[in-house]
Amino acid sequence: MKLKLLVMTAFCILLSSCALTTSYDFDKTVDFSNYKSFTIYQQGIDKLKLNDIDKSRIIRALEDQLKSKGLTESADGDLIVNVLASSKKVINVDNDPYWNGPWGWGYYWAPSSTVYETREGKLTFHLVDSKKNILVWEGMVDGFDVGNIKNKEEQINKAIQKIFNYYPPKKKNNSYY
Repeated sequence: MKLKLLVMTAFCILLSSCALTTSYDFDKTVDFSNYKSFTIYQQGIDKLKLNDIDKSRIIRALEDQLKSKGLTESADGDLIVNVLASSKKVINVDNDPYWNGPWGWGYYWAPSSTVYETREGKLTFHLVDSKKNILVWEGMVDGFDVGNIKNKEEQINKAIQKIFNYYPPKKKNNSYY
């Protein structure tokens, strides 16, 4: 019974450590239905400290999400989309507090700890009104494993899809909530 509890606890911790965290903010005085087109700020993309493959993945996922929201891409869009990327070092510690053994040759293992480091990525998106030159919506998503090359495209797509679930902001009784 204790083993089942330990396994379930470890599984929950593992899942929560892989979870993408989102946050967003927006100008509540803006009517987002007025925005019909977007332009991706290429100078912002060029400044990202990412390889060209990841930049292309971000642009494709971003274009797909914005087009799915009814916006069209235009050289002089109503919204200018800027992207920022950052990462931070995360130190993880796994503890095994139990004595183990004997198996096979009869060896015993003492309690141990394993320390390992990962890099956690964060993407920030700024939507700027191109006519007024003011920030109208900001979304951030973090928590994806930067070092996981095998699933990087999937992680980027999932992260961008998750944050753009909050765009455009929903109205409740003719005002934003």
